[in-house]
Amino acid sequence: MKKVKTYVKGKGKNIGMKESKKLEDHIPRIYKLILKLPIGNYSLPKNLQGFFWAIIVPAFIILEFFITIFLLILFPFPMNIFMAGSIPTLILLVFIKIQLQRILNLWNAEVKQQSFEWDIDRISEEYFSLLKKNKKNEKGKTRESK
Repeated sequence: MKKVKTYVKGKGKNIGMKESKKLEDHIPRIYKLILKLPIGNYSLPKNLQGFFWAIIVPAFIILEFFITIFLLILFPFPMNIFMAGSIPTLILLVFIKIQLQRILNLWNAEVKQQSFEWDIDRISEEYFSLLKKNKKNEKGKTRESK
């Protein structure tokens, strides 16, 4: 009996649905560390997510540009580079964490709902028996019509 599994290609090996249904178990360590960061634990309602990504995020990026210029001018040399580089790094980490959470939620929603197995042999046997039954019914109808 053959059983068909769906596979996810990850770090050089295939991960079957039977082995683990959680994608969190198979993501690289850097992503696990990013998910453990206490930043970006914002759960917005679905009706506000478009507003967040279309208005608030671009506004923060524009404000970040001006804050970076201000920090580069205000502080002396070694400190200004560190201060100006920390803001884009934090924004990038928050963005990566939000995207990772979305991907993991989507994966868990899709895979956990599909917890059935495809038994090809059993299904093909049922299909062929149904075809034979239909052929017998057609032969019986043609004999009756003659």
